[in-house]
Amino acid sequence: MSLKGIAIIGQHGREIGAVTDLYIDIETWQCQSLEVKLNRAALEDLKLKRPWFGTQTVRVPVNEISGATENLVLKCVLEELEFSGGQPAGMASAPEQDPRDTTGVADEASKE
Repeated sequence: MSLKGIAIIGQHGREIGAVTDLYIDIETWQCQSLEVKLNRAALEDLKLKRPWFGTQTVRVPVNEISGATENLVLKCVLEELEFSGGQPAGMASAPEQDPRDTTGVADEASKE
């Protein structure tokens, strides 16, 4: 049995997405997290930006999975889940812009 493609179910009983990849610690041979392709409803719940095509993926730590049968079940509700990186899902934001990137920023001379 493969974990890839298995549905992830939240505590509310709704499917949030499916496993697309595994992250393994090669020193301990333990699975650290799962890459989950979020469905559209989960993106809306998390207030994440919807791409034009496809969807977004997140890394879910395996310690946030409470059970596994035909599906994997989360221990907490989706909005309370801390994704890999330590940021609560409800606080997810766009990546920070490089301060050296001045694209779209008017310079002082153009304001006068």
